[in-house]
Amino acid sequence: MTDIVLVHGAWHGGWCWDRVAALLRGDGHRVSAPTLAGLDGGRAEPAHAIGLGTHVDDIVAHVQDAGLRAVTLVAHSYGGFPATVAAHRLGTRVADLVLLDAFLPADGEMLLDHAAAMIAPYAAAMAADPGWRIPPLPSSAFGVGPADQPWVDARLRPQPPGSYFERARLPSPLPTARKRYIRCTRAPGELLQRSLGRVRDAGDWRYLELDAPHDAMITHPHALAGLLADAT
Repeated sequence: MTDIVLVHGAWHGGWCWDRVAALLRGDGHRVSAPTLAGLDGGRAEPAHAIGLGTHVDDIVAHVQDAGLRAVTLVAHSYGGFPATVAAHRLGTRVADLVLLDAFLPADGEMLLDHAAAMIAPYAAAMAADPGWRIPPLPSSAFGVGPADQPWVDARLRPQPPGSYFERARLPSPLPTARKRYIRCTRAPGELLQRSLGRVRDAGDWRYLELDAPHDAMITHPHALAGLLADAT
C-alpha cells in the first residue's frame, strides 16, 4: 500500500483526479487530492494574497498534517511548480515525484518564464484590477471530449495570477530518490520544451509517454492509473 498525493494544475481542483483516485484506491493505495488555495469555489481569498508559495504551503501542510511518509507525489501541468518546491521542503517524506505533462521549475524561475508572451498582458491586467484572476481555458483545449466538457467546464476556476509570477526557490538538488515524467503525447508541447529538456539533461528522471491529451486524468484514467501504480 502506498500513499499517493495528487496535485492538480491551473484552473482545476482535486475533483479532476476523482476517476484516477478511485482506480488507485481499488488497487489498495491510500489516495488524496487536495484543492489548492483560490481554486475552491467555496473559499474567497483575495487574488493578491495567493502566490506560488501559498500552493507550496498547501501541499506541505497536506502531507505533514496527515502524517504521510514515503509519499508518491503526482503533479499535473502548473502543479509541477508547487509540487517540485514542496518535494524539496518535504525531503524524505516524498519517495517518488511524478510530473504529468507538467512544468519542472529551476531555482529563481517563475512559471511565466515558460510562456514569456503572456507576462506583459497578465501584468497589465493585474495593475488595472488587483482582484483580477486568469480566466480558465475551455476544457476542450485540454483534450476533454464533448461528453465530459459540461462537467469539467462547470468546475474550472480562475487562477490566482501570483501563482504564475512568484519565483520558485530551490536552493539544493531535489532530494527525492525516484523521479518520473509522463508526457501526454496528444497534447501540444511547446510550453513544456524547457521542462522536457531538463528531464533529458538531468539523467535521473525516468521518462514515460502516455497516448492521451493533456487532461489524461479525465480522458484516460485507466491508462494513467496503470502508469502511476507502476511508478509506485
